[in-house]
Amino acid sequence: MSSKKGRDDAVSGLVGEMLMLTLVLILMAIFSATASNYLPPPRDPSVTILQEVNDTAIILHHRGGDAIPGSGLRVTVEGTGRAFSLVPHGATSVAADPDILFDLGGRITFSRPPSGSTIKVSTARAVIYTGVVP
Repeated sequence: MSSKKGRDDAVSGLVGEMLMLTLVLILMAIFSATASNYLPPPRDPSVTILQEVNDTAIILHHRGGDAIPGSGLRVTVEGTGRAFSLVPHGATSVAADPDILFDLGGRITFSRPPSGSTIKVSTARAVIYTGVVP
């Protein structure tokens, strides 16, 4: 008859598993910290914009490329900010939603500046359009 008193062979297995689990968690933390350094930076948006000019307004049409949040767009005319309205595709008036996207088919409309003025459409990261008023 064997006595179970004084046997601790199950304890060493449990300690071994805990050490392996700790080692795996430490290695995963190190890997995730170093792997984030190798991620590519976010790319700049790419948009094709068509400028339409009439007697009273300038309309910038989104003809393809990335969708850009309207809150992230800035329209500048000769270095001074001008008010503009962002009209989504398929709508007939300016949307009240501040989280609207400047997406395919959308347009930006603002009053016409003098001829020869430079128009820039930019985001926080890049200038996506530059044009001159004829």
